[in-house]
Amino acid sequence: MFCSVRFLVFSGIALCILPASLRGEMLTDSKLGFSLELPAGAKPRPDLVGAKPDIVHVYQIGDKPNGQIYTLIFIEKMGGTIGREPIKAANMPAGFRGKILRKTWHEFTVDCVEVEEEVAANKAITYNVQIPLKHEAIQLRLFGGAENRVELDELLPRLIDGLNGESNWLKSAGPATLADSKDYGLILLAGAIAAVVVGVILLWLVSRWTPKGVLLAIAAGIYSAGWAIGSTRVQELLMLSGVLKMLGFIGGIMGIVDLCRTRKPKIQTAHVVDEHDPRGGG
Repeated sequence: MFCSVRFLVFSGIALCILPASLRGEMLTDSKLGFSLELPAGAKPRPDLVGAKPDIVHVYQIGDKPNGQIYTLIFIEKMGGTIGREPIKAANMPAGFRGKILRKTWHEFTVDCVEVEEEVAANKAITYNVQIPLKHEAIQLRLFGGAENRVELDELLPRLIDGLNGESNWLKSAGPATLADSKDYGLILLAGAIAAVVVGVILLWLVSRWTPKGVLLAIAAGIYSAGWAIGSTRVQELLMLSGVLKMLGFIGGIMGIVDLCRTRKPKIQTAHVVDEHDPRGGG
């Protein structure tokens, strides 16, 4: 009995300690205003700090396999804050062959640029994630061999989730007391559903009382408006963008159906004067 109790106690202690043992040290940078939970076994590489003027922290994950390259974490300062406009391929340098991805950092959608390159005859992958910190944005860069893509893809979201700091972005355009409410997301969702229902009814009325083609043109305008405001990364506008895109899509289908269907001609009644009717003229 005593052995069983002792086993349970030590098992409970082990379960409490195990998650902490899988985590590495905490990197805290008070100047840039962030902290980063490093993976277990991360080693600082001060020899690489300052290799470029903006590189302020470098960590190595594990050892270098034979004939391969290190897995490295870089933190670079970006020289100022960044706005909400997402990166577009058209704005990248000529010859850019990477991929522009979207990642989630806490409540925000941030840009991630994936670049494949060759280093010392080895194929490598670099993920560059831009984090909008309040005083100065940073770029979290994860670099490693292409043969370790699976491990890198698993490590990247953990690094992003483990990075904490105050942002210059507002997650909401509404008052802070309302936006921080746990039910605010449900309120926005309910409003979006109501807006879609009302919008579909209005589109149906338009299809009934306007010439063919008008509904399709209106739907195209609504869908375009949804795309136009979708680049502003505030949750209310993102929700509105989704509503407009959905209404534009539904309206487009309704507009195509309206173009194909045969409308019944409207029956117009005319007043015919009967000359034998004493109520008639003459």
